[in-house]
Amino acid sequence: MTFTLNIDEEIASLKRDIVKMASLCEKALYALSSLVEGEADDIRDIQKLSDQIEKSQREIEQECMRILLRKHPVAKDLRSVSAALRIITDLERIGNNSFDLAEAITYCGNREILIKIGLSKMIEQVSRMLTESIDAFVMRNEEKANSVIAEDDVLDSLFVSAKEELVKMIKTSFDGIEEAPDALLAAKYLERMGDHCVNLSKQLIWSISGDMNL
Repeated sequence: MTFTLNIDEEIASLKRDIVKMASLCEKALYALSSLVEGEADDIRDIQKLSDQIEKSQREIEQECMRILLRKHPVAKDLRSVSAALRIITDLERIGNNSFDLAEAITYCGNREILIKIGLSKMIEQVSRMLTESIDAFVMRNEEKANSVIAEDDVLDSLFVSAKEELVKMIKTSFDGIEEAPDALLAAKYLERMGDHCVNLSKQLIWSISGDMNL
């Protein structure tokens, strides 16, 4: 006998798959932290995670389309599926940015520059924002989602500090400063990843309230 899931069960399954996809992003960020600190040099694991994240996006997209075509969701259920499609897009971009960032880190042979501009702190902040945004998603907690949006100011401040530190190093002819463009690019990737975490939280708020003014 074949059992057909109802719309609530379909959406619950969809959410579990999104959480699994997000956990791959968290693993990629952890690997990036090890890369910056010099505890790892091989970026192939990050590339594999990026590929897995992209594969998860395609699978969840198909899942969303099946729900839309078979269940014809309305109201909050339709918003949940629509938000899911947008959320996985941001997660996939975080995965892509993770591998791009890994390459930028390896191009920057002087890891001291990366540490000096606070790249580890930026990775930690993005990781925190991502974890909290997914927690908010699981709990459907608007307050927590709004907290993630507010935390983007912290990441923006760290990005500004990174640029200011690079300017100081350029002025003092810091050893290896010719690699400043790669260091700045690495910081910019993290700033963009924070924006994607903000988008995740905004989509959650929209799926709950239907508020488009975000």
